[in-house]
Amino acid sequence: MTKQEYNGWFNKETWNVHMMFQETFTTICQEQGFDDVQHVADSFENIVEELEVDQLRNGSFAQQCVADYLKEVNWLEIAEHYVEDFNLLEDEEEDEVGTV
Repeated sequence: MTKQEYNGWFNKETWNVHMMFQETFTTICQEQGFDDVQHVADSFENIVEELEVDQLRNGSFAQQCVADYLKEVNWLEIAEHYVEDFNLLEDEEEDEVGTV
């Protein structure tokens, strides 16, 4: 994964996936519970792979190109953006602070 900032994001691939899947990511955040930021990132990556890579003919040039493109995405950065916007982990963090 190569960092080449683009429009304030890690790279163009990260920015592009964020822009293309905003509605999908928003729906996921509204419908699912998450344990941590990595869980959010993994969920986003899995759904995009299902929607894009898995729909292409297995072993095809197009499938390989899309898979390679998605390897450049900083999924954690996208997840952190949504965790912050939706306060996804706020309740868990409050519980941890209360038990200290």
